[in-house]
Amino acid sequence: IWSRSGMLRSTLATQSSPVYSLSWSPDSQQVLFSTGPNLTIKPLTPNSKPITWKAHDGLILCCDWSASNGRIVSGSEDCKYKVWDSFGRQLYSSGAHDYPITSTSWSSDGELFAVGSFNTLRLCDKIGWSHSLDKPSTGSIYKIAWSSDGTQVAAGCGNGQVIFAHVIERRLEWKDYEATITGRKTISLRNVTNEAMEKLEFRDRIIQASLSHGNL
Repeated sequence: IWSRSGMLRSTLATQSSPVYSLSWSPDSQQVLFSTGPNLTIKPLTPNSKPITWKAHDGLILCCDWSASNGRIVSGSEDCKYKVWDSFGRQLYSSGAHDYPITSTSWSSDGELFAVGSFNTLRLCDKIGWSHSLDKPSTGSIYKIAWSSDGTQVAAGCGNGQVIFAHVIERRLEWKDYEATITGRKTISLRNVTNEAMEKLEFRDRIIQASLSHGNL
């Protein structure tokens, strides 16, 4: 752990194999890191016992700890991503992908996370279910970063490119109405009883939306 000025304050842990990824806990009192197939949660308080568990069948390449919902997502050379609670209990495990999972990142509100692999960018909800899959020709995606409003993703790729993606097709329902965010600045509103449609266009980028009590 380092100070803001770059002075070494303490060595939190010493491992026999490389540490490929780490993430702060929501309260900044613990650090999550990976070594081999294991994940470890290490408190900052001296002489405190860490929590370590075998999380994957291969080398863990990435992990992230959501500051909003307290959940952990990890990705590995076993080609799977998994979701955990803060005690190391598994909440979700994906099926095996074609290539290792090289990056994971939670959105700021903890409702979504992104997963990167070779020529693959996947968007998942906090449960772990996949909602979107894109296949950019970028090589492996090594780093994913969300914008602070949770609407955009930037990714650093193996071919030297930085790509950007926007979250769209979010759907809201209330009684007979359905609203779908179809673009950065557009919402499609539909009455499901008579199929009446209306397209709403906004001057600024849509960050959040809610549909209830007859109002959007």
